[in-house]
Amino acid sequence: MYTCLFRGGTLVDGSGQPPCRADVAVTGNRIVAVGKKIDGLATGIIDAGGLVLAPGFIDIHSHTDTTLFRYPLAESKAFQGVTLEVTGNCGLGVFPVQAGREQELADFLRLHDFTLPEEWLAWSDFATYADLIDSLGLGIHVAPLVGHAPLRIAAMGMDDRPPTALELERMQSLLAAALQQGAWGMSTGLIYPPGSYAATDELVALARTVAAFDVLYASHIRNEGEGLMAALDEAIAIGRESGARVQVSHLKAMGRGNRGRGEEILARIAAARATGVDIGADQYPYAASATTLSAVVPQWAHAGGVAVLMRRLRDPALRERLEAEIGQAMAAREGATGIMVANIRSERNRGLSGQSVAAIAAVWGCPPAEAVIRLIVEEEGAVGAIFFSMSEEDVATILADPQVAVGSDGHGLNAAQAAGEATHPRSYGTFPRVLGRYVREKNLLPLASAVHKMTGLPAGRLGFADRGLVRPGFAADLVLFDPAAVNDPADYADPHRYATGVVHLLVEGEPVIRDGELTGKRPGRVLRKVRV
Repeated sequence: MYTCLFRGGTLVDGSGQPPCRADVAVTGNRIVAVGKKIDGLATGIIDAGGLVLAPGFIDIHSHTDTTLFRYPLAESKAFQGVTLEVTGNCGLGVFPVQAGREQELADFLRLHDFTLPEEWLAWSDFATYADLIDSLGLGIHVAPLVGHAPLRIAAMGMDDRPPTALELERMQSLLAAALQQGAWGMSTGLIYPPGSYAATDELVALARTVAAFDVLYASHIRNEGEGLMAALDEAIAIGRESGARVQVSHLKAMGRGNRGRGEEILARIAAARATGVDIGADQYPYAASATTLSAVVPQWAHAGGVAVLMRRLRDPALRERLEAEIGQAMAAREGATGIMVANIRSERNRGLSGQSVAAIAAVWGCPPAEAVIRLIVEEEGAVGAIFFSMSEEDVATILADPQVAVGSDGHGLNAAQAAGEATHPRSYGTFPRVLGRYVREKNLLPLASAVHKMTGLPAGRLGFADRGLVRPGFAADLVLFDPAAVNDPADYADPHRYATGVVHLLVEGEPVIRDGELTGKRPGRVLRKVRV
């Protein structure tokens, strides 16, 4: 007897092949049959008529590493049809934790808007982190990457210099240990210190370890603005020299000077692929990015860690230089009017959340760069920001490329509990936005192609052998959605709004969403890559 039988739905199987009418049978946590008509008894029969059945969506780029402690069901992702999140992106991982350097890592993560749980010192490596996450009871699966920043902090702190031979060997050893324990690759964040302090040869050396384990090297490249093409060339060179699979994270062209360069970016990546470099990319379908406000503070000011950064920001002798360079960085990102402050935690400044830097500066009666410094100092670094710095034309051009996967760059959140904090709507709307706005409304790409970019494509990049497709023997991670109703109501003014249109969501064959409502079931787990 089948556990669950979907009848009469439109199957979009994740391969990119055209939709077809099919039945799909599940027994336990596996798909056991796919066919035009499946007979047999089933504990539950679901009439899928008029609906689309697809593999559960894989969010190849998320930052749910620590929000899982507050929101283990990751509701904002479940309502999008996501069954698997890849964490540890942009070099911002939470392991390894080196004895004696715990505070440096904690300060670094808080600077990047990570809220660390009380239990965070209970883990030291991938295995202990994964065990602790598993104990929470997850709604969906998680596949962590190793962050480059924790590797560097563990070996050499926040120093702005090349590693010694022994320090590089230490990073390689820690990376290999995490990969041996089941991590899915390594990520770098080359705009963020200490990742930005790493030269290409350091990254190639670490990527060779990644290649030896046949996992993914994902990179927030060194520059997404004026130096975009050189940064892409560096990522390509790392892939060519190391043999690693390269994934360019949240591919974009930022700033007025880069408007209309979407096709050029894609052509550069395609040309590298044609020469044998295994390189791909992912993207979120929005014209605004989000990161920490400290991203506009010059990198030299970050050297030595957060405590040193705060001293520099308070130093009157450095104020003129800092304000000039912060002003230049903001201008490159569309200026102070195009930067919206988010995720302020203090009661004193919480009312500023959702306002632009320009508006805050006007209230305080100071230049925008001075307002940035004051905010970061008063909040001890923990200030998020949304940057309206891309063109819709380039977003659409990149999204239409069949080799670019979909990733949110967001968090798994609970709308009721997170309400009141300004955040990017991508945490709630990425996948339905593609299906509703760009497939149904704009006809930018076919439904089968869009689903492939959310399922089979990221599964292949990551190396999953039994996920991302609707096939007998594959994991029963499935989403059934209404193609006419799937939508992303979340926006910048009101971001904490769940997506609509997902009717059923199965994780390991268990219903996480049934008839559009959360069931409260927790079948998710940390997936560990099996080494052979």
